[in-house]
Formats: sequence, structure tokens, C-alpha cells
Amino acid sequence: MGRRNIDLSLINSPSNMLYLAGTSEAQLLVVPLDGDPYLVARYAFGDEIAREKSPYHVEVQKPFYGTSGREVTNPSVYDLVAERHGDSRRIAVDFLSSQEQVEKVRKRFKRGKKSAALVSLDDQLRRMRIVKSEYELGLMKESASIAMRAFESLEIRVGMTEKEVANMLEFKMRELGADGPSFPTIVASGVNSFNAHHVNTERRIGEGEILLIDFGAKYMGYCSDMTRTFYLGKPPEDFLDRYEAVLNAQLRALDFMRDGVPMERPDIEARKILKESGLLEYFVHSLGHGIGIDIHEFFRLLVGRGGRLQEGMTATDEPGIYIRGWGGIRIEDTVVIGRNRGIPLTEKLSKNPDYLRR
Repeated sequence: MGRRNIDLSLINSPSNMLYLAGTSEAQLLVVPLDGDPYLVARYAFGDEIAREKSPYHVEVQKPFYGTSGREVTNPSVYDLVAERHGDSRRIAVDFLSSQEQVEKVRKRFKRGKKSAALVSLDDQLRRMRIVKSEYELGLMKESASIAMRAFESLEIRVGMTEKEVANMLEFKMRELGADGPSFPTIVASGVNSFNAHHVNTERRIGEGEILLIDFGAKYMGYCSDMTRTFYLGKPPEDFLDRYEAVLNAQLRALDFMRDGVPMERPDIEARKILKESGLLEYFVHSLGHGIGIDIHEFFRLLVGRGGRLQEGMTATDEPGIYIRGWGGIRIEDTVVIGRNRGIPLTEKLSKNPDYLRR
């Protein structure tokens, strides 16, 4: 899609807006063919924050309601843009999947019976965001550091509930400078560790059982993601054997998270290790996913997926097994795709399954 084919670009996604404009508080980022980009934000609902965070000019949408229905004036964000760029015939957007948004744009950019043509920006934005800059990697490293320091400061005791531990961890991450958690923290104890995406309960953590904790911090808009699995008490042999297999699968995959490798290869290598241990049937998700501003970004490390890894991409490395009636084990790190091997941002936190008994 060449520059000459597009009259106007409209970016609505908060993640894309943060990447391109430094803020997700506006309603729209407007990039005209001729002229400077600018933001449109709602009066008292993000306009001041957008001014503080973004180098771009901010146009303000201010409604007026008056005291009767006849006095209401509440133009949409697209009304404001159409006043300036109503002659645009080809408009690039990042929201073609939203029929509601598409209809709003078509309604306001219409000449007679013919609406402006809308084309997708998704591929272009994906290519821009998939490889992280040094600045972005610095934010992700700090996000990972906050998450690790928060976890290491916890004093988890038998008898605490899953919800209590999650709340403590999220509070500590905020205290250390995080915007908040990257996603709702998962604390899965005992047989609950079977649930790959467990929802925390009032269940009390007991001695002699598995404890799986999946967590991450968000710092200046960028995420980290990690999982550690422990055993409270003396680990039985079946737990230790299965834990070692998952850890070996994770480390094996890390060797293949490097520039030029097919995206499916790290996943295949991890599955080979679990197959040797008789555990392949219990690994029921992808090895990992892209991560950055969003906790799940554009690609997955999964057998059958096309494409190749590039140095500077970021992804999770998270093999796991889930055995009904027994529990689950997942070991996860946030990783930068390197020239020769994956570079974990979260590796300093111990992977010893007996770590909590310190």
C-alpha cells in the first residue's frame, strides 16, 4: 500500500495509538496525507492526559447537553475529523473488524451514494510492532524486574487463599512502580493447577500440594509474563520427574528462539522432549505467544505456524502439562529472540520447585 493510495489514516486501537503517539487516552489518532498527525480526545475524559503524554496536538471533543433534549450537541469523533478531511476517498484504518466503527466512518465520508473506500492498516502495524526497539526492550526489562522483585518479596504461607496471594502480588507490583498487572494474576493450588487459565478462588493453599503462579507487570504500557510452579512440602518423585521434563522442554525451546528459525521450531523441539517423557498428550497449548504492549501479540510459537523469527521479537516460552485429577506444571519466561539463542528477561527468579520453602 503506497503513500499515494491513501488520503487519510485513522487509528482507533489503544495499543496502536500508544505505540505511535505515546498515549492510549485519546479516541483517535489522525494521520493525514498532507499535514501533521494529531489526536482527538474527549473533554475531561483523557484530553489532558493525552496532552501530557503525546508530542502530537490534541483536538478536543466537548459535548453540550443543556437542560432539554433540543439543546444536546455531542458530535462523534468522526464528525470532527470529517469536517477537516471530508474529501478523503481512501482511508486506512485499524478497525475493519468493527462493523459499528466502519459504518460510522462510511456515513461521514460519503459523496452522494458513494462512501470512501476503507483499507486495513493491520499488516503494516503488525510489521512495525513485531520487532522491538531498544527503548521498548528497556521498558520490558523493567516490567520483568518489577514482577520478579514483587514475587521474591512475598511471604506465602499455608492457609492463605488463592485470592489473597494474587492480591498481595498485584499490590506489590504497583508499589514497585508498575501500572498494574499485565493480566489478572493466576494462583492455582492443588488440583486447581490443572486449569491452564485458572480463575482464583477462596481455596486455601495446603501443605503437600502443587502451587502454580502465573503473573506479570505492566510498566509504561509494556508487559511481562511468567509462570512458576512449586511444591509445598517434600516433592514426590512423580512431581519431580514431570517438573524436570517441563523445564528441559522450556530450555530446549530457548535454544531455538533465535533469528531466522521457523516460528514452529521451538514448539516442536519442546514437544520432542515431552514426548520422550511420555507427557506429550498433556501439553495442550502453544509454546508461546508474542508479547509487548499487549499481553498477547501477533504471532504464536506453535507447530504448523508459518513465518520465521527475527532478532528483537519478544515472546513467551511456556511449556506446560495438565493432568486431570493430579494437577499441572507450567514454567514460563518472557524472552527476546536473539542472534544465537533466546534471551530471557525473567530468568533470575529461581526455577527450583521447592523454592517457596525458604
